Amino acid sequence: MRACTRCPELVASRSQVVVGAGAAQADVLLVGAAPGGGEDALGQPLVGAPGGLIDGALAGVGFARTDVFVTTLVKCRPPGNRDPSPAEVANCSEHLAAQVELVRPVVVVALGGFVTKLLRGDLASIRERRGREEPLTLGDHAFWLLPAFDPGAALYTPALAEHLRRDLARLPELVARGRPKVTTSELSEPAPTAGEGQLELFAGDGEAVSR
Repeated sequence: MRACTRCPELVASRSQVVVGAGAAQADVLLVGAAPGGGEDALGQPLVGAPGGLIDGALAGVGFARTDVFVTTLVKCRPPGNRDPSPAEVANCSEHLAAQVELVRPVVVVALGGFVTKLLRGDLASIRERRGREEPLTLGDHAFWLLPAFDPGAALYTPALAEHLRRDLARLPELVARGRPKVTTSELSEPAPTAGEGQLELFAGDGEAVSR
């Protein structure tokens, strides 16, 4: 991932590739949209005040940052902290898929509407989906997708921060439930359309999904 040059604009503007951090194998994987300025400088995802909010919410239910794995859809900071483009998400989708296969999470937390819409493959609002887990599969790996508010947005709105803490408080329950069951036939069948239980990312020519 650190040697990736698929996105010329990101290669020109980044300080480094922010691959992710945490346990090599973890029950919980948190996915943000893209690194910001602090993440780009430090080479770590979810730093600063948003990272502190996540760390506090995790600690409240017995998880340390080192117990989980944190990453982003796109591993390089977009100029001006804009949302990643469809092509950039598509270029990085292979990297995220590899991380899911390696980390083997029981729960994948989608942080924010941008990430939730892309991982679910539809345009449902984060306010509609937050806190509502659903089973998804990637390759031969099944997991619960748990949408939650973006911690950056939650910093400025106490109600959103409380919803974020409440949703992350469900992690022990979902981990204890174990990953969703899928059969061999389900894995071998053609992929369903977006929103029907299959993780789908941009193929590179789709329209951008707004927050």
